[in-house]
Formats: sequence, structure tokens, C-alpha cells
Amino acid sequence: MTAINRCAVGIGPRQPLIAWVRQVSGDHDVRWGANEDGLYLLPAYEDDLEAIVVLKDSYEQIFEAELQSWCQDPALWPSPRTFALFQEWFEIRFYDLVDDLSREDLKHHEVDEAFVKQIRQSLQD
Repeated sequence: MTAINRCAVGIGPRQPLIAWVRQVSGDHDVRWGANEDGLYLLPAYEDDLEAIVVLKDSYEQIFEAELQSWCQDPALWPSPRTFALFQEWFEIRFYDLVDDLSREDLKHHEVDEAFVKQIRQSLQD
């Protein structure tokens, strides 16, 4: 087992996000996506204060990825998407140590629309 030079943040939906999803989708039984937190790798940080600084540098990208998973039309997304709104809409949990239990090299894959649709389908099944 080896530690990698990354930390992670878990992002889970809070009630304001669920209310927004119900509004834009008309689906009042929004459960399939609410059960899974998004997990994002972040640059390594030293302490809680630095973790917030690192998240502030990345929150817009995370916010958009999370919104995309719920609603495909960016015109329906809230605007402006501030850090305060991000904190209101998402439960945030930091992981300051990430261990790599695999012997395979880490690989990067571009996330495109087909990949997002595949993930959404697997969450609904």
C-alpha cells in the first residue's frame, strides 16, 4: 500500500440541492443520486485551513460536475455559483490521506457526455 500525493473531498447533497433537483426535474422522489457522494481528488494540503483554500480553488469545477449529474441543461443551473452557495448545497468532508491499494498505475480519463450518461444509468439501475 502506498499513499499518493493527493487528498480528497467527499461532496454529498444537502436539502437545498434536493429541492432544486425536484424543481427542475419535476421528480419528487429524488433518491437515486442522493445516496452517493461525489469524491474528488485535490492537491495535497497540510491542515484544515489549507484544505478550505484548496477547495475554494476547485469548488466551481466540482459544483458544475455535481449539477451536470443532476441536470443536463446549464441554463437551469443556479447563478451565480458562489462558494457560499456551494457550502449551502453540499455536505463537505475532507480526506487528508489517500492510500492506493492497487498495483496498477493511476490513469486519467476525460469525462465526456457519454461517460456521464453511463454513470447516470448505472446509478438508476
